[in-house]
Amino acid sequence: MKKKIQSYFSLLGKSFLMAVAVMSFFALLLSIGAVLKNPYFVEAMPFLGNRAIQFVAEVLNESGLIVIRFMPLVFAVSIAIGLSPKGDKELAAFSALIGYFFMISFSALTLKFFGLALEPDVLVGDNHILSVGQTLEMRKAMQTMVLGLQTIDTGVLGGIIVGMSASAITKRFKNQKLPMIFSFYQGKHFPPIMTGLVFMLVGILVTFVWPVLGNSIYATAGFVVSGTGVIGSFLFGFIERLLIPTGLHHVWYSIVHFTPVGGVMEIGGEVYTGTKAITTGALSNPNFTDNISDITRLWLGQGATPIKVLGIPGACLAYYMVAKNKNKAKAIAISAAMASMFAGVTEPFEFLFMFLAPGLFLIHCVLSGLSFAILDLIGASYLGGNNVIELLVNGVMQGHKSTWIPVLIVGIGMFTTYFLLFRWYIVKFNIPLPGCVSQPEDLPENEFSKSVERSTNKKKDKDRIAKQIIQAVGGAGNMKEYTNCISRLRIFVNDPKKINRPLLESIPDSLGLVMPSEEEIHIVFGMDVDSYRQAVDHRLES
Repeated sequence: MKKKIQSYFSLLGKSFLMAVAVMSFFALLLSIGAVLKNPYFVEAMPFLGNRAIQFVAEVLNESGLIVIRFMPLVFAVSIAIGLSPKGDKELAAFSALIGYFFMISFSALTLKFFGLALEPDVLVGDNHILSVGQTLEMRKAMQTMVLGLQTIDTGVLGGIIVGMSASAITKRFKNQKLPMIFSFYQGKHFPPIMTGLVFMLVGILVTFVWPVLGNSIYATAGFVVSGTGVIGSFLFGFIERLLIPTGLHHVWYSIVHFTPVGGVMEIGGEVYTGTKAITTGALSNPNFTDNISDITRLWLGQGATPIKVLGIPGACLAYYMVAKNKNKAKAIAISAAMASMFAGVTEPFEFLFMFLAPGLFLIHCVLSGLSFAILDLIGASYLGGNNVIELLVNGVMQGHKSTWIPVLIVGIGMFTTYFLLFRWYIVKFNIPLPGCVSQPEDLPENEFSKSVERSTNKKKDKDRIAKQIIQAVGGAGNMKEYTNCISRLRIFVNDPKKINRPLLESIPDSLGLVMPSEEEIHIVFGMDVDSYRQAVDHRLES
């Protein structure tokens, strides 16, 4: 049971990625729009005030805000797709869409019928455009406006519940048989219908339950996260890195980024929930100048930027400096450093030493926690993301909004610390990283050293690799489900006894192998993982 729960939450963590990827991309466009709209830059460069440029700025700005406004629906669909096996994803996504619409609609109906709906703000703006918004009393009662409906604000957590439920309902009822008179509604027609019926009742119930239950849950979580001060900031960063091998780190940071645990803030007359939405709203408003260090203290961009932009490159430089075979180490070190600096992806770096030096990985986790704690201690209020591009666009170019200088100073300290610690540890304990031993045959026979040696060789035929993967997991019939995240091919099997572990460990181009449970296999391929997933698709289809 424990392993099944761990496997489910690992898959749940992966299902967040589609929503997070969409949000990150459009948040970057929003950032560019925010720079173009920034009054400081417009004043310094008057040509930015041109109406055409300002229209482009508004378009870029709005693209990010759209995703923020409909974040619960985005997560509902993303999670329904991520939790469902191949062949059921489209059906689960459609069921999630129906479920979300039914939940907000019947919540709105119940509020109206029982006279619980509070009076909203009604404003007539420029060009006679009507807008309806939340009041303070509505926020206290957890009421909001969604698609023109005044409904209970279940936030992203509501969307997550819809997505998880839609996936489970699809799996349970996709082959449902009904009496002859209702046969048109059976099979794949039934899960969306069933999801609608379930969330018709949920919409009614949340009207009464959510204001009480929701506030209690968030108050408890908020106390654990924010009531512990700097220690809480350290634990947030430490645990987020520690969960990397399991893939559960996405769930961990999403609690703060997308729910009231990360804070609720009104900016420019609009209410934002969670650190992701709040920092996005702060970027989108040219008049926003507040220090929101109490919000950004657990913002992944704030704590992780010093590590990803400067700390990890420092460790990669140390690895290169101590390597005996410079050419072999250079290729690995540069690719790991670039992935971390420009994409915020750390798996190529972490899987470089995670299995060979668990103690060094623990040091890495501690340093990540310290980065969060130090920036919290000095009251930094950084609005950017965790890569060098967002450091420039959302930090340096935001000037008055984002205190990027402390982030950079901590990053310089992390560069030095990572360089010294990694250089000392690798030499002291003779860690057999690729290129750090005199002869290749001196490498120990373990899954990581063999796979990294292969990763630096010439690119293998992906179709042949896909064939080996399928064979190693016990054949196509033993594959319950497979998918990929940013760097790993994730495979779930029916019978763990059919897994050929030695064959898995000898897969060419693999950067590592992780098995969070007996039924779940993670094969690390790095940023090119999608091409290996497509090769498996093609092999199974043909």
